[in-house]
Amino acid sequence: MIVVSQIARTGVVLILLLMYGCARPPAQQLEAAQKAVDDAKTAGAEAYAKDDWMKLEQEFALAKDELVKQETAFSIFKLYDDVGEMLSTVVEYGGRVAAKASQNKEAAKTAALAMEQEALRAVVSAKRLMARALSGKEGDAGEAIKQQVTALEAGFVVIHGLIENGDYLAAEMRARALKEKGGAVSGEIRSAIEKATGRKPKAHA
Repeated sequence: MIVVSQIARTGVVLILLLMYGCARPPAQQLEAAQKAVDDAKTAGAEAYAKDDWMKLEQEFALAKDELVKQETAFSIFKLYDDVGEMLSTVVEYGGRVAAKASQNKEAAKTAALAMEQEALRAVVSAKRLMARALSGKEGDAGEAIKQQVTALEAGFVVIHGLIENGDYLAAEMRARALKEKGGAVSGEIRSAIEKATGRKPKAHA
């Protein structure tokens, strides 16, 4: 009976080894999760879905930590079920983050293009006023106005470059600031014209 009992126990151990000792890491799920994270990054999630992107990275890091934990465990104790579920969650969440980032990026592009046009109008208005205000006899004051308008034009070139590169958030912020600066420069030029002529110049779009 003792021999039979020992054989039975040995059989149970062998069965357990066959069941759990042959467990394999979820390589395909890991690859799919990595792709989901990469796709979210490509969609611009770092900038256009920042909080979701940080959460996605955290979820993926936890899944990889659990994978390492299981890989270093004794073969009979390797269990990859939780890892598989965690990686599946990363894949699903990564898809949602990528979609949200794409949507937010498109909205940011629309806003940046609109603000770029407003900034352009401010630059053109300042340039037109400068042409009316300067006669070539203003000396340092006239040169200062020219430099300000030149700076506005250079700023607009930078904004357009940001939009071309897809950096819509920075482009909108700079365009908004340039619009305000253009308005301030136009105000200075109008004051100079009014002081020189004794009457207010007509505003231009």
